[in-house]
Amino acid sequence: MTARPVARLNRCLFPIVMALFLWGCHPRSYVLEPAITCLPQERPFASMPAAFPELSHEEVEAEWGKELKIGIAFARELDLYRAITAFKRALFLMPADCAGRHQQAEFYLVQAYYLGGKYAEALETFECSQLLTASSATFPAFRELMIILYDAYRKTNQEEKAQWVMAIIEKEDPGTAMDLRVYSAVDAGNLPAISTLAPYHPDGDELASFLTQYTACKKSVFTAQTLNAILPGAGYYYVGQKKTALTSLIINAAFIAASYHFFHHGNWGAGLITTSLECGWYFGGINGAGLAAKEYNTCLYQEYGKDLLCRKSLFPVLMLGVSF
Repeated sequence: MTARPVARLNRCLFPIVMALFLWGCHPRSYVLEPAITCLPQERPFASMPAAFPELSHEEVEAEWGKELKIGIAFARELDLYRAITAFKRALFLMPADCAGRHQQAEFYLVQAYYLGGKYAEALETFECSQLLTASSATFPAFRELMIILYDAYRKTNQEEKAQWVMAIIEKEDPGTAMDLRVYSAVDAGNLPAISTLAPYHPDGDELASFLTQYTACKKSVFTAQTLNAILPGAGYYYVGQKKTALTSLIINAAFIAASYHFFHHGNWGAGLITTSLECGWYFGGINGAGLAAKEYNTCLYQEYGKDLLCRKSLFPVLMLGVSF
């Protein structure tokens, strides 16, 4: 093969190789994206105090009172589907002059939706209810309502409304506001925010220890990519994926050997194909090693983060001080 076709081949391969490299190593692919959750069962609602006075004998005798009592019983057992149905029936049957009980049933409905992970339904119920006029002076579960709304707005990506609720919490209960800010930072994997908040939080030493522990144990995405670029499979081995490392090494070695064989025997078409495939495997392996490091870090962060949030009761569901 003459120098001209070889030069043409190099010109064709170069942009393909560079495109694969730039696409596969995009830095946004490796941003920490944790998913830390806490189930309602981790909060003993059945043993927690109620925010509202018990139903009187006359109220229980009314149809709406019976439904409300049934809903409370189901909710305390976390049978949320039946509880929501009962709360809705109570609201339908309740007369207009029971303003306090009306807000109570609406709050229970919002809380049941929230505990069931139905954040949009919880917010829709709130925004169409009498709870819009609730205040800390008149509504005994106002703190819990604000915690639920803040977390629900965050979970539905309504950051502007979440910050509006946060401003109210900050004014009414600065300690709870600080706890929620720490929770939000940990939940989002925002390490700089955690570091900034740590000196101002009562458990600042715990937060600093959490950051130190995670930083010491995490894997470097850059190191994983670099190792895989030097020796295909080494990046996967670095993050503990030994089988994937061996597979990557064998595949890359096989394609390199095949490419050399075809070019050495003058089969330039087959050599071009196997070389192109090897470029894909090679740069894809660099990208894959980086993603493997990200996955390792995410799992590690979630484990440490959940332990911290549970131990210090920083999950919103663990901050609720009253039950149904």
